[in-house]
Amino acid sequence: MRWGKISVKGKIFSCLAVFTVCIFVVLWLLQTVFLEEFYRMIKENEVKNYSQAIVENIDSADLDELLSRVTESGDLCVHLIGQDGVQLQESGRFRYCSLQEMDQEALAELVKTVQRNGGTKLIYFDGSGIKKDKQPLLNETAQKKEYDWMNKPFFAADQIQQSVSYFQMVQQQDGAQVMICISARITPLNATAETLKVQIFCIAILFIFLAGLLAVFMARFIAKPIEDLNRSSKELARGNYDVVFNGRGYRETMELGDTLNYTAKELGRVDRLRKDLVANVSHDLRTPLTMIIGYGEAMRDIPGENTPENIQIIIDEAQRLNLLVNDLLDLSQVESGVRKIAKTQFNLTESIRQTLKRYQKLVEQQGYTVGFEADQDAWVYADQVKIDQVVYNLINNAISFTGEGKRVTVRQQVTVSQVRIDVVDYGEGIPPEEKEHIWDRYYSKKTPHRRAMIGTGLGLAIVKEVLKLHEASFGVESEPGKGSDFWFILSLDPPGAL
Repeated sequence: MRWGKISVKGKIFSCLAVFTVCIFVVLWLLQTVFLEEFYRMIKENEVKNYSQAIVENIDSADLDELLSRVTESGDLCVHLIGQDGVQLQESGRFRYCSLQEMDQEALAELVKTVQRNGGTKLIYFDGSGIKKDKQPLLNETAQKKEYDWMNKPFFAADQIQQSVSYFQMVQQQDGAQVMICISARITPLNATAETLKVQIFCIAILFIFLAGLLAVFMARFIAKPIEDLNRSSKELARGNYDVVFNGRGYRETMELGDTLNYTAKELGRVDRLRKDLVANVSHDLRTPLTMIIGYGEAMRDIPGENTPENIQIIIDEAQRLNLLVNDLLDLSQVESGVRKIAKTQFNLTESIRQTLKRYQKLVEQQGYTVGFEADQDAWVYADQVKIDQVVYNLINNAISFTGEGKRVTVRQQVTVSQVRIDVVDYGEGIPPEEKEHIWDRYYSKKTPHRRAMIGTGLGLAIVKEVLKLHEASFGVESEPGKGSDFWFILSLDPPGAL
């Protein structure tokens, strides 16, 4: 099984099991395989450090006290040997001290050996002779003599106790050369190693069992909230947007649960908008198509119906269909980022005046009043085509919802660095809870779909996307029964400005 397909519980248990095994292996190596090496290393450092302390106090009056402190444990012995092999001073004794049975001639030869070795030498001794040090301790003449201290076995073959001796030459203030010899007992570790092996084996079994319990607990604590979120996510994927994500246990899952709850809420809202969009687009498509088909069949089947008025109705409805398709295409391109803005400097005030001229026929035929209030011209740096589209769609929206008064006001307010455009209608207004949704395409205000007087019903969605591309502020101010004021703000860019 691939690692990526293992559950959280499995991964937690596997990681803890591997961690436990690693600890067990490290303990096994340190406490059994390398136990003797570590023990020897500690003993070597011990005798070297004591030797250095004696070197520093070789001419001190407190040397005797120092030697007594060094050997008070009973596992060390210290000998100070002259160049001729005469023992000058001795402190501490234990049964297997390496120099206790050496005569003066052997000691003199040992001094020469240490001098030839650079003034220091480390040697391991046991009952059968010298260990570890491969160089001969004595010269050929001295080797001919049989020294009991080198050949006499002290222990049984499986329990040979050793000692480590460190030799160091030092020169006293009077110029005499003295060899410091410190011997330390090395206790056999066979029984200790066997005891540690049994203990480590028991500890390993105990730790593996505890690791299993810990893995189960951690898996329940960590994995359970994730599994709950995963189950809820599958419900969300199946289209159940009312599912609730209970992220609990720790901060990350709680934050993830909150995020998924918000996602489910937004997906539900988008799904409802999608259904409304399909229903409303279908309605807007079906109405002009029905009229086109109806008038076309009447003109075909009924004599005298082939009139310019009927043909104009067909043309108007066909143009409405074309406008709806174009608005859907524009909105999709703006939202997807396919259509970019092309900014130029232009007179916004004059551009609004030209846009209002398109409504002249509507004003004349249906009695609408569209006024424009501006006390000076305002120049901006923006995409003129898209800003014209914003103004056009806001006016269309205002005409569709202005009510029986049929009055719309476009107001321009210029400050030091900005210009604000307000498009005001005097209709029924917008309830506060619906203000944030009116910018969505085909938002129906929780009422049955109504056909806009002018436009396609996509105007405010296009306005929002275009103004977002310009990074412009925009919004709506409305109270039920008092109409609505849609506004946006652009930065001024007068001619000649740097």
